[in-house]
Amino acid sequence: MLRTMRRDPPAAMMTVGIILIMVSLLVLGCGGGENGVDGDQGQDGSAVELTWPVIYQDAQHAGRSASNGPSAADVKWTYDAGSDTWSWAVLGMEGDVICGFMGKVVSVAAESGSLNWEFSTGGARATSCCVAGDGTVYASAGNTLYALSPQGAQKWSYDVGAEADEPAVDTDGTVYAGSVGGRLVALSKDGELEWDATVGGDIRTPTIGEDTLYCGASPLVLYAFDKEGAKLWEARPEGDLPIYEGMMEWANTLDYASIGNDGTIYVGSFPYPGITSTGQMIPDYAIPTMGRLYAISPRGQVLWRYECPYGECSYFNIHTPSIGVDGTLYAGTSHWRVLAIDRDGNLIWEFNTGEDQTVCPSVFSPSIGKDGLLYAATTSGKMFCLNPDGTEKWRYDSGAPWLPGKSRSNNLTPPPIGDDGTLFTVQADGRVYAFKATGN
Repeated sequence: MLRTMRRDPPAAMMTVGIILIMVSLLVLGCGGGENGVDGDQGQDGSAVELTWPVIYQDAQHAGRSASNGPSAADVKWTYDAGSDTWSWAVLGMEGDVICGFMGKVVSVAAESGSLNWEFSTGGARATSCCVAGDGTVYASAGNTLYALSPQGAQKWSYDVGAEADEPAVDTDGTVYAGSVGGRLVALSKDGELEWDATVGGDIRTPTIGEDTLYCGASPLVLYAFDKEGAKLWEARPEGDLPIYEGMMEWANTLDYASIGNDGTIYVGSFPYPGITSTGQMIPDYAIPTMGRLYAISPRGQVLWRYECPYGECSYFNIHTPSIGVDGTLYAGTSHWRVLAIDRDGNLIWEFNTGEDQTVCPSVFSPSIGKDGLLYAATTSGKMFCLNPDGTEKWRYDSGAPWLPGKSRSNNLTPPPIGDDGTLFTVQADGRVYAFKATGN
Protein backbone atom coordinates (compact mmCIF):
# COMPACT_ATOMS: atom_id res chain seq x y z
CA MET A 1 0.00 0.00 0.00
CA LEU A 2 1.36 3.41 -0.93
CA ARG A 3 0.27 6.79 0.32
CA THR A 4 1.63 10.09 -0.93
CA MET A 5 0.98 13.65 0.10
CA ARG A 6 2.11 16.86 -1.54
CA ARG A 7 1.99 20.30 0.04
CA ASP A 8 2.00 23.00 -2.61
CA PRO A 9 3.81 26.25 -1.73
CA PRO A 10 2.28 29.67 -2.31
CA ALA A 11 2.84 31.23 -5.74
CA ALA A 12 5.48 33.64 -4.44
CA MET A 13 7.49 30.75 -3.00
CA MET A 14 7.21 28.87 -6.29
CA THR A 15 8.64 31.85 -8.18
CA VAL A 16 11.59 32.08 -5.80
CA GLY A 17 12.05 28.30 -6.03
CA ILE A 18 12.25 28.41 -9.85
CA ILE A 19 14.96 31.05 -9.68
CA LEU A 20 16.93 29.02 -7.15
CA ILE A 21 16.68 25.86 -9.26
CA MET A 22 17.96 27.66 -12.37
CA VAL A 23 20.97 28.95 -10.49
CA SER A 24 21.60 25.64 -8.72
CA LEU A 25 21.98 23.75 -11.99
CA LEU A 26 25.38 25.40 -12.35
CA VAL A 27 26.81 23.95 -9.14
CA LEU A 28 27.17 20.71 -7.26
CA GLY A 29 26.18 20.03 -3.67
CA CYS A 30 25.18 16.91 -1.74
CA GLY A 31 25.30 14.81 -4.82
CA GLY A 32 24.47 18.04 -6.67
CA GLY A 33 24.43 21.79 -6.05
CA GLU A 34 22.29 24.24 -4.14
CA ASN A 35 22.20 28.03 -4.21
CA GLY A 36 22.21 29.36 -0.66
CA VAL A 37 20.47 32.53 0.50
CA ASP A 38 21.33 32.63 4.20
CA GLY A 39 24.93 33.83 4.22
CA ASP A 40 26.48 30.38 4.71
CA GLN A 41 27.81 30.09 1.16
CA GLY A 42 31.31 30.27 -0.21
CA GLN A 43 33.36 33.43 -0.01
CA ASP A 44 31.68 34.93 -3.07
CA GLY A 45 28.20 34.22 -1.66
CA SER A 46 27.42 31.43 -4.13
CA ALA A 47 27.25 27.69 -3.79
CA VAL A 48 30.51 25.81 -4.32
CA GLU A 49 31.47 22.50 -5.85
CA LEU A 50 32.22 19.98 -3.13
CA THR A 51 34.69 17.12 -3.37
CA TRP A 52 32.92 14.28 -1.51
CA PRO A 53 29.68 15.63 0.01
CA VAL A 54 27.83 12.30 0.30
CA ILE A 55 28.73 8.65 0.78
CA TYR A 56 30.31 7.27 -2.40
CA GLN A 57 30.98 10.82 -3.63
CA ASP A 58 27.85 11.80 -5.56
CA ALA A 59 24.08 11.41 -5.68
CA GLN A 60 24.50 8.42 -8.01
CA HIS A 61 26.91 6.71 -5.54
CA ALA A 62 29.50 5.94 -8.21
CA GLY A 63 32.33 6.31 -5.68
CA ARG A 64 34.82 7.93 -8.08
CA SER A 65 37.29 10.67 -7.21
CA ALA A 66 38.77 13.31 -9.51
CA SER A 67 42.07 12.88 -7.62
CA ASN A 68 44.57 10.10 -7.15
CA GLY A 69 44.51 8.58 -3.67
CA PRO A 70 47.54 7.50 -1.60
CA SER A 71 49.92 4.99 -3.17
CA ALA A 72 51.23 3.97 0.27
CA ALA A 73 49.74 3.32 3.71
CA ASP A 74 51.14 6.43 5.39
CA VAL A 75 48.94 7.82 8.18
CA LYS A 76 49.01 11.61 8.34
CA TRP A 77 46.97 12.04 11.53
CA THR A 78 44.31 10.45 13.69
CA TYR A 79 41.54 12.08 15.71
CA ASP A 80 39.62 10.37 18.53
CA ALA A 81 36.02 11.59 18.76
CA GLY A 82 35.54 9.71 22.03
CA SER A 83 32.29 8.13 20.87
CA ASP A 84 31.27 5.06 18.86
CA THR A 85 30.01 5.40 15.32
CA TRP A 86 28.33 3.40 12.58
CA SER A 87 28.39 6.24 10.07
CA TRP A 88 30.73 7.09 7.20
CA ALA A 89 32.67 10.31 6.65
CA VAL A 90 31.93 12.97 4.03
CA LEU A 91 33.82 16.16 3.20
CA GLY A 92 32.48 19.67 3.81
CA MET A 93 33.10 23.19 2.50
CA GLU A 94 36.84 23.35 3.19
CA GLY A 95 37.40 19.64 2.62
CA ASP A 96 36.93 19.04 6.34
CA VAL A 97 35.85 15.61 7.57
CA ILE A 98 32.26 15.43 8.82
CA CYS A 99 30.85 12.34 10.52
CA GLY A 100 28.03 11.31 12.84
CA PHE A 101 28.80 9.64 16.16
CA MET A 102 26.84 8.41 19.13
CA GLY A 103 25.33 11.61 20.52
CA LYS A 104 26.94 14.10 18.14
CA VAL A 105 28.01 15.27 14.72
CA VAL A 106 31.69 16.25 14.40
CA SER A 107 33.76 18.28 11.92
CA VAL A 108 37.53 17.72 11.86
CA ALA A 109 40.04 19.89 9.97
CA ALA A 110 41.37 17.97 6.98
CA GLU A 111 44.91 19.35 7.19
CA SER A 112 45.61 19.12 10.91
CA GLY A 113 43.12 16.62 12.34
CA SER A 114 41.96 19.13 14.95
CA LEU A 115 38.34 19.59 15.98
CA ASN A 116 36.43 22.33 14.16
CA TRP A 117 33.11 21.86 15.93
CA GLU A 118 30.70 19.32 17.29
CA PHE A 119 26.90 19.37 17.49
CA SER A 120 25.02 17.45 20.19
CA THR A 121 22.13 15.22 19.12
CA GLY A 122 20.96 14.74 22.69
CA GLY A 123 22.39 11.24 23.00
CA ALA A 124 20.91 9.84 19.78
CA ARG A 125 23.20 8.10 17.29
CA ALA A 126 23.87 10.32 14.28
CA THR A 127 23.89 8.84 10.80
CA SER A 128 26.26 9.49 7.94
CA CYS A 129 25.87 13.12 6.92
CA CYS A 130 25.69 14.94 3.62
CA VAL A 131 26.62 18.49 2.68
CA ALA A 132 24.86 20.90 0.32
CA GLY A 133 26.59 23.39 -1.96
CA ASP A 134 26.03 26.25 0.51
CA GLY A 135 27.80 24.23 3.22
CA THR A 136 24.66 23.16 5.09
CA VAL A 137 25.25 19.83 6.83
CA TYR A 138 22.34 17.39 7.06
CA ALA A 139 22.28 14.52 9.55
CA SER A 140 19.67 12.23 11.09
CA ALA A 141 19.72 11.08 14.71
CA GLY A 142 16.91 8.95 16.09
CA ASN A 143 13.65 10.24 14.63
CA THR A 144 15.05 13.70 13.90
CA LEU A 145 16.55 15.18 10.75
CA TYR A 146 18.86 18.15 11.43
CA ALA A 147 20.13 20.94 9.22
CA LEU A 148 23.35 22.55 10.50
CA SER A 149 25.27 25.60 9.33
CA PRO A 150 28.86 25.12 8.06
CA GLN A 151 29.92 26.13 11.58
CA GLY A 152 27.78 23.43 13.25
CA ALA A 153 24.89 25.58 14.50
CA GLN A 154 21.37 24.18 14.19
CA LYS A 155 19.29 25.79 11.43
CA TRP A 156 16.23 23.57 11.80
CA SER A 157 15.06 20.08 12.70
CA TYR A 158 12.23 17.84 11.54
CA ASP A 159 10.66 14.84 13.30
CA VAL A 160 10.25 12.04 10.76
CA GLY A 161 8.15 10.01 13.21
CA ALA A 162 10.38 6.93 13.25
CA GLU A 163 14.10 6.20 13.11
CA ALA A 164 15.33 8.23 10.14
CA ASP A 165 17.83 7.03 7.59
CA GLU A 166 20.72 9.26 6.56
CA PRO A 167 19.61 12.23 4.43
CA ALA A 168 20.26 13.15 0.80
CA VAL A 169 19.95 16.52 -0.97
CA ASP A 170 18.94 17.18 -4.56
CA THR A 171 20.23 19.91 -6.88
CA ASP A 172 17.24 22.13 -6.03
CA GLY A 173 17.89 21.87 -2.29
CA THR A 174 15.15 19.33 -1.54
CA VAL A 175 16.14 17.10 1.38
CA TYR A 176 15.08 13.43 1.41
CA ALA A 177 15.11 10.84 4.19
CA GLY A 178 13.70 7.34 4.45
CA SER A 179 12.84 5.70 7.74
CA VAL A 180 12.07 2.53 9.66
CA GLY A 181 8.40 1.77 9.14
CA GLY A 182 8.32 2.94 5.53
CA ARG A 183 7.88 6.73 5.50
CA LEU A 184 9.87 8.70 2.93
CA VAL A 185 9.88 12.49 3.36
CA ALA A 186 10.86 15.35 1.06
CA LEU A 187 11.60 18.63 2.81
CA SER A 188 12.39 22.10 1.53
CA LYS A 189 15.79 23.63 2.35
CA ASP A 190 13.94 25.49 5.13
CA GLY A 191 12.71 22.25 6.70
CA GLU A 192 9.09 22.37 5.51
CA LEU A 193 7.41 19.14 4.41
CA GLU A 194 6.89 19.14 0.64
CA TRP A 195 5.55 15.59 0.33
CA ASP A 196 5.75 12.17 1.89
CA ALA A 197 5.13 8.60 0.78
CA THR A 198 4.60 5.47 2.84
CA VAL A 199 5.33 1.86 1.86
CA GLY A 200 4.86 -1.42 3.71
CA GLY A 201 8.41 -2.08 4.90
CA ASP A 202 11.41 -0.02 6.00
CA ILE A 203 12.57 2.33 3.24
CA ARG A 204 16.03 3.72 2.60
CA THR A 205 16.84 7.28 1.60
CA PRO A 206 16.85 7.54 -2.20
CA THR A 207 19.68 7.52 -4.65
CA ILE A 208 18.94 10.56 -6.80
CA GLY A 209 18.72 10.23 -10.56
CA GLU A 210 18.12 13.03 -13.05
CA ASP A 211 14.33 12.79 -12.77
CA THR A 212 13.79 9.81 -10.49
CA LEU A 213 14.40 8.71 -6.89
CA TYR A 214 15.40 5.08 -6.29
CA CYS A 215 14.79 3.68 -2.80
CA GLY A 216 15.85 0.29 -1.52
CA ALA A 217 13.31 -1.14 0.90
CA SER A 218 12.16 -4.30 2.63
CA PRO A 219 11.35 -7.01 1.80
CA LEU A 220 13.96 -6.82 -1.00
CA VAL A 221 12.13 -4.14 -3.00
CA LEU A 222 13.37 -1.22 -5.09
CA TYR A 223 10.92 1.68 -5.46
CA ALA A 224 11.10 4.44 -8.06
CA PHE A 225 9.41 7.78 -7.34
CA ASP A 226 9.25 10.93 -9.38
CA LYS A 227 10.33 14.13 -7.67
CA GLU A 228 6.73 15.05 -6.86
CA GLY A 229 6.36 11.90 -4.74
CA ALA A 230 4.39 9.72 -7.17
CA LYS A 231 5.44 6.09 -7.33
CA LEU A 232 6.57 5.15 -10.85
CA TRP A 233 7.24 1.45 -10.32
CA GLU A 234 8.53 -1.15 -7.91
CA ALA A 235 10.93 -4.00 -8.66
CA ARG A 236 10.81 -7.20 -6.62
CA PRO A 237 13.70 -9.28 -7.97
CA GLU A 238 13.00 -12.19 -5.59
CA GLY A 239 9.23 -12.08 -5.99
CA ASP A 240 6.46 -11.00 -3.63
CA LEU A 241 7.99 -11.63 -0.21
CA PRO A 242 6.26 -11.25 3.18
CA ILE A 243 7.03 -8.58 5.77
CA TYR A 244 7.79 -10.11 9.15
CA GLU A 245 6.91 -8.26 12.33
CA GLY A 246 9.40 -7.83 15.15
CA MET A 247 12.59 -8.13 13.11
CA MET A 248 15.67 -5.97 13.50
CA GLU A 249 15.44 -2.54 11.92
CA TRP A 250 16.47 -2.45 8.24
CA ALA A 251 16.33 -6.25 8.00
CA ASN A 252 15.93 -7.62 4.45
CA THR A 253 16.28 -4.27 2.71
CA LEU A 254 17.89 -3.69 -0.62
CA ASP A 255 20.94 -1.46 -0.26
CA TYR A 256 21.31 2.11 -1.53
CA ALA A 257 21.41 1.98 -5.31
CA SER A 258 24.16 3.21 -7.61
CA ILE A 259 23.43 4.48 -11.12
CA GLY A 260 25.52 3.87 -14.22
CA ASN A 261 26.08 6.40 -16.99
CA ASP A 262 23.44 4.68 -19.11
CA GLY A 263 20.86 4.90 -16.31
CA THR A 264 21.11 1.26 -15.23
CA ILE A 265 20.46 0.89 -11.50
CA TYR A 266 22.66 -1.47 -9.48
CA VAL A 267 21.68 -2.60 -6.01
CA GLY A 268 22.87 -5.23 -3.56
CA SER A 269 20.80 -7.11 -1.00
CA PHE A 270 21.06 -7.91 2.70
CA PRO A 271 19.02 -10.98 3.62
CA TYR A 272 18.55 -11.44 7.34
CA PRO A 273 18.21 -14.72 9.27
CA GLY A 274 14.69 -15.74 10.28
CA ILE A 275 15.02 -14.55 13.87
CA THR A 276 13.06 -11.73 15.50
CA SER A 277 14.78 -8.97 17.48
CA THR A 278 13.94 -10.91 20.67
CA GLY A 279 15.63 -14.09 19.39
CA GLN A 280 12.53 -16.04 18.35
CA MET A 281 12.82 -18.27 15.29
CA ILE A 282 10.33 -17.55 12.50
CA PRO A 283 8.76 -20.74 11.09
CA ASP A 284 8.63 -21.21 7.31
CA TYR A 285 10.79 -18.15 6.75
CA ALA A 286 10.50 -17.15 3.08
CA ILE A 287 13.37 -14.68 2.58
CA PRO A 288 16.25 -15.98 0.40
CA THR A 289 19.29 -16.98 2.44
CA MET A 290 21.75 -15.49 -0.01
CA GLY A 291 22.30 -11.91 -1.09
CA ARG A 292 22.64 -10.96 -4.75
CA LEU A 293 23.60 -8.00 -6.91
CA TYR A 294 20.88 -6.84 -9.30
CA ALA A 295 20.98 -4.72 -12.44
CA ILE A 296 17.63 -2.99 -13.03
CA SER A 297 16.59 -0.86 -15.98
CA PRO A 298 15.27 2.70 -15.53
CA ARG A 299 11.78 1.24 -16.11
CA GLY A 300 12.08 -1.37 -13.36
CA GLN A 301 13.01 -4.47 -15.35
CA VAL A 302 15.51 -6.82 -13.72
CA LEU A 303 18.25 -7.17 -16.35
CA TRP A 304 20.48 -9.65 -14.53
CA ARG A 305 21.43 -10.87 -11.08
CA TYR A 306 24.84 -11.88 -9.80
CA GLU A 307 24.85 -15.04 -7.69
CA CYS A 308 27.24 -16.04 -4.93
CA PRO A 309 29.99 -18.14 -6.60
CA TYR A 310 31.26 -19.77 -3.39
CA GLY A 311 28.92 -22.71 -2.96
CA GLU A 312 26.42 -22.48 -0.14
CA CYS A 313 27.07 -18.99 1.28
CA SER A 314 24.38 -18.79 3.92
CA TYR A 315 23.32 -15.16 4.41
CA PHE A 316 25.98 -13.93 2.04
CA ASN A 317 25.52 -10.18 1.58
CA ILE A 318 26.70 -8.16 -1.37
CA HIS A 319 27.06 -4.40 -1.25
CA THR A 320 25.89 -2.04 -3.96
CA PRO A 321 28.90 -1.47 -6.23
CA SER A 322 30.94 1.61 -6.94
CA ILE A 323 31.33 2.18 -10.68
CA GLY A 324 34.55 2.74 -12.62
CA VAL A 325 34.85 5.16 -15.53
CA ASP A 326 34.61 2.22 -17.95
CA GLY A 327 31.45 0.91 -16.26
CA THR A 328 33.16 -1.87 -14.29
CA LEU A 329 31.31 -2.60 -11.03
CA TYR A 330 33.32 -3.05 -7.83
CA ALA A 331 31.29 -4.74 -5.10
CA GLY A 332 32.23 -5.58 -1.54
CA THR A 333 30.79 -8.69 0.10
CA SER A 334 30.30 -10.37 3.46
CA HIS A 335 32.54 -13.19 2.20
CA TRP A 336 35.82 -11.26 2.72
CA ARG A 337 36.11 -10.50 -0.98
CA VAL A 338 35.95 -7.59 -3.41
CA LEU A 339 34.45 -8.46 -6.80
CA ALA A 340 34.96 -6.76 -10.16
CA ILE A 341 31.93 -7.41 -12.40
CA ASP A 342 31.30 -6.22 -15.93
CA ARG A 343 28.12 -4.45 -17.05
CA ASP A 344 26.61 -7.76 -18.19
CA GLY A 345 27.00 -9.37 -14.78
CA ASN A 346 30.13 -11.43 -15.46
CA LEU A 347 32.94 -11.76 -12.92
CA ILE A 348 36.21 -10.15 -14.07
CA TRP A 349 38.26 -10.81 -10.96
CA GLU A 350 37.96 -11.24 -7.21
CA PHE A 351 40.23 -10.16 -4.40
CA ASN A 352 40.36 -12.27 -1.23
CA THR A 353 41.59 -10.49 1.92
CA GLY A 354 43.04 -13.78 3.17
CA GLU A 355 41.02 -13.67 6.37
CA ASP A 356 38.21 -15.93 7.52
CA GLN A 357 34.68 -15.29 8.70
CA THR A 358 35.65 -15.02 12.36
CA VAL A 359 37.95 -12.08 11.54
CA CYS A 360 36.61 -10.32 8.45
CA PRO A 361 33.01 -11.10 7.56
CA SER A 362 32.60 -8.06 5.33
CA VAL A 363 34.46 -5.80 2.92
CA PHE A 364 32.76 -2.58 1.78
CA SER A 365 32.61 -1.61 -1.88
CA PRO A 366 35.75 0.42 -2.65
CA SER A 367 36.25 4.09 -3.33
CA ILE A 368 37.96 4.68 -6.68
CA GLY A 369 40.89 7.03 -7.32
CA LYS A 370 41.39 8.89 -10.59
CA ASP A 371 44.20 6.48 -11.51
CA GLY A 372 41.95 3.47 -10.91
CA LEU A 373 43.35 2.44 -7.53
CA LEU A 374 40.65 1.01 -5.26
CA TYR A 375 40.36 1.59 -1.50
CA ALA A 376 38.31 -1.03 0.35
CA ALA A 377 37.62 -0.92 4.10
CA THR A 378 36.80 -4.01 6.14
CA THR A 379 34.96 -4.91 9.32
CA SER A 380 38.28 -6.20 10.70
CA GLY A 381 39.69 -2.67 10.91
CA LYS A 382 41.76 -2.85 7.73
CA MET A 383 42.10 -0.70 4.62
CA PHE A 384 43.16 -2.41 1.39
CA CYS A 385 44.46 -0.57 -1.66
CA LEU A 386 44.00 -2.63 -4.82
CA ASN A 387 45.39 -2.16 -8.30
CA PRO A 388 42.84 -2.00 -11.15
CA ASP A 389 43.58 -5.67 -11.93
CA GLY A 390 42.59 -6.75 -8.40
CA THR A 391 46.06 -7.31 -6.99
CA GLU A 392 46.98 -5.86 -3.64
CA LYS A 393 49.08 -2.68 -3.59
CA TRP A 394 49.05 -2.00 0.15
CA ARG A 395 47.11 -2.63 3.30
CA TYR A 396 46.76 -0.88 6.64
CA ASP A 397 45.81 -2.72 9.82
CA SER A 398 44.47 -0.53 12.63
CA GLY A 399 45.13 -3.34 15.10
CA ALA A 400 41.64 -3.27 16.54
CA PRO A 401 39.44 -6.01 15.03
CA TRP A 402 36.79 -5.79 17.76
CA LEU A 403 35.21 -2.82 19.46
CA PRO A 404 36.64 -2.67 23.00
CA GLY A 405 34.24 -4.17 25.53
CA LYS A 406 31.68 -5.16 22.87
CA SER A 407 31.33 -8.25 20.74
CA ARG A 408 31.04 -6.47 17.42
CA SER A 409 33.45 -5.57 14.68
CA ASN A 410 35.56 -2.42 14.84
CA ASN A 411 35.28 -1.66 11.16
CA LEU A 412 36.82 1.06 9.07
CA THR A 413 34.43 2.78 6.67
CA PRO A 414 34.48 3.49 2.91
CA PRO A 415 36.86 6.42 2.49
CA PRO A 416 36.30 9.80 0.86
CA ILE A 417 39.26 11.13 -1.14
CA GLY A 418 40.13 14.81 -0.77
CA ASP A 419 41.05 17.26 -3.51
CA ASP A 420 44.74 16.76 -2.76
CA GLY A 421 44.43 12.97 -2.63
CA THR A 422 44.30 12.58 1.15
CA LEU A 423 42.23 9.54 2.12
CA PHE A 424 39.94 9.64 5.17
CA THR A 425 38.21 6.85 7.05
CA VAL A 426 36.39 6.44 10.36
CA GLN A 427 36.58 3.49 12.73
CA ALA A 428 33.64 2.22 14.77
CA ASP A 429 35.40 3.06 18.05
CA GLY A 430 35.42 6.75 17.07
CA ARG A 431 38.84 7.26 15.53
CA VAL A 432 39.21 9.25 12.32
CA TYR A 433 42.22 8.50 10.09
CA ALA A 434 43.85 10.56 7.33
CA PHE A 435 46.29 8.86 4.94
CA LYS A 436 48.84 11.11 3.25
CA ALA A 437 48.39 12.03 -0.36
CA THR A 438 51.26 11.02 -2.63
CA GLY A 439 50.82 13.41 -5.53
CA ASN A 440 48.29 13.97 -8.31
